[in-house]
Amino acid sequence: MKIDDVAIVGGGIGGLTAAIALRERNVRAHVYEAAPELREVGAGIWVPPNAMQVLARMNLAERVAAEGTPIRAAELRDTCAGLLRRADLSHAERVFGHPTIAIHRGRLQRVLAEAAGAAIIHTGMRCTGVEARGRLVAAHFGGGGEVLAGAVFGADGLRSAVRESIFPGVKLRYSGQTSYRGTVEYALPAQFDGVGWEVWSAGARVGFSAIGHGQVYWYATMDAPAGGTDTPGALRARLGALAAAFPAPVPELIAATDPAAVTRTDLCDFAPIRAWHSGRVALLGDAAHATTPNLGQGGAQAIEDAWVLGEYLAATLYPQLAYADYQRVRKPKARKVVDTSWRMGKMAHLSNPLARGARNLLLRHVPESFVRRQSEALYRLNF
Repeated sequence: MKIDDVAIVGGGIGGLTAAIALRERNVRAHVYEAAPELREVGAGIWVPPNAMQVLARMNLAERVAAEGTPIRAAELRDTCAGLLRRADLSHAERVFGHPTIAIHRGRLQRVLAEAAGAAIIHTGMRCTGVEARGRLVAAHFGGGGEVLAGAVFGADGLRSAVRESIFPGVKLRYSGQTSYRGTVEYALPAQFDGVGWEVWSAGARVGFSAIGHGQVYWYATMDAPAGGTDTPGALRARLGALAAAFPAPVPELIAATDPAAVTRTDLCDFAPIRAWHSGRVALLGDAAHATTPNLGQGGAQAIEDAWVLGEYLAATLYPQLAYADYQRVRKPKARKVVDTSWRMGKMAHLSNPLARGARNLLLRHVPESFVRRQSEALYRLNF
């Protein structure tokens, strides 16, 4: 039986980045992905300067930038009060050397997969759990498959089977908000060149930006019970009613999207867990610290995890020591992202008119220097 140095469960952004980070340090790793093939699925994602700095270390920043489009300003609006803030994202570009790149998630995954190499990516491998085998770890897969490795990384997302094996019973925390996401070929007016827009309403919000290749990514979130579903006809009606409360071009953008191309996801995270590792198994990305998407940092935090985990593991013969250093470096920032994102989601969906008015007044008067300090803390790497 083949024994991997490292088996990475999950072929998303974090798992593929981890494989590249390990290869850069001459550590053999293989990626095991549940999907039958890596396809350009999903919607859009912003790759902020902290993630771009890590990608630059792997000589991938330019390739990612070429597949997306830079976002140099972000406007936050309210359906009643209009513009609340316009953030100059080019400031962070000047400080850190990289812009925020808006890109289709599938194109980002393709860039990472090509860099990792097809030979190490195994699809159709749904992990059902892991267990210690002396100095090795056995990763079990549907259909009775098994892989032995000196170390296992669980990069298998919010509902991680790897996490359940080492820390059973972690309960997801529903935000009270469900999300619709789509991409569409659409020519935005010139005023949106290099601009990301988010508009807040009572109990709902909509955002969008261009993501390159003539496509626009949009998302809409609304307060709703967990577990809801939509038929195609009901989905079009529901999104149409939502969009009607928002300014142009939101109604046109959503109306132009094929309902079959819209993904619905309940927004969940989970309360921070005490440890991200046990024995020779470590978690990264959403498996370790799932976050709601309100800061646009989910993928970026997984990329940071992957680099640090690869760096420390390659430097020692003892995975447990590497994992302890990895958690020490990464946990404080990831925890702050999770907590801040949760609060932002609640603040965005305020329904009480007085509370919305107070929120809007506050946002308009927060000093730009404070906002820049917060952004720089988010984008700065400590490794």
